[in-house]
Amino acid sequence: MTLGEKIKIHRQAAGLSQEKIAELVGVSRQAVAKWESDRSAPTTSNLLKLAGILGISIDVLLDQGHSPEPATAEQVCQLYKKEQETVRIQRARRIKQRLCFAALIACAYLAIYLAGRFLWCGLDGSSFLGWLWLAPPSGPHSYLYGWLLSSNLFWWAMAISVFAALCGKDKFSLTTLAAFLLGLVSGMIFGPNPAGAPYGQGHYGWAIWGCIYLLSMVVGTILEKRIKKDVWEVFCPKKP
Repeated sequence: MTLGEKIKIHRQAAGLSQEKIAELVGVSRQAVAKWESDRSAPTTSNLLKLAGILGISIDVLLDQGHSPEPATAEQVCQLYKKEQETVRIQRARRIKQRLCFAALIACAYLAIYLAGRFLWCGLDGSSFLGWLWLAPPSGPHSYLYGWLLSSNLFWWAMAISVFAALCGKDKFSLTTLAAFLLGLVSGMIFGPNPAGAPYGQGHYGWAIWGCIYLLSMVVGTILEKRIKKDVWEVFCPKKP
């Protein structure tokens, strides 16, 4: 008798439906149906849950009757420990990936910051640290960059993207980063108003950047819901 047949027989003997078993184990009804038809097998942890729910020994489910060395509870516990170790390794790998991805996103924002410093902040009359943090941007097309820094929106946008990356929302993180850069460039190009506007000191770059960035948050949220595969796996696929 196969494992699936035993699960089905003991489930019916316990008077439980596939839906109820799925609810108690914490899986879908389709998963239980696949177990019973031997199209897939439950994990060791799910086997232990099944045995407890059905009120039987784990040996009853795993003993094939013709095996010279039937599975014992001790062997199952060993398998369970190995399985948990695999889960721990995978979790550590995911954390490492998220930290690396968040660091890359932060470096991208810092690269934009330094580019703006080189373009619009002179070293004249200031130390290197003064140039790096305090020198106000000046010159053509510097308004939007300076506004983002003075309003702290530069750092808030960076924090949003980095936090999303740390939470595993890599598509949201990349979308907001791309929108930040696109909004900055678009605002510099299309923001100046020759007629002189009453808002933004004659510069509409702030509105262009804000609209693009807010739109990116909506787009990033949609991408997270529609596309399940991680960006990290696209660039660094798992080894077979």
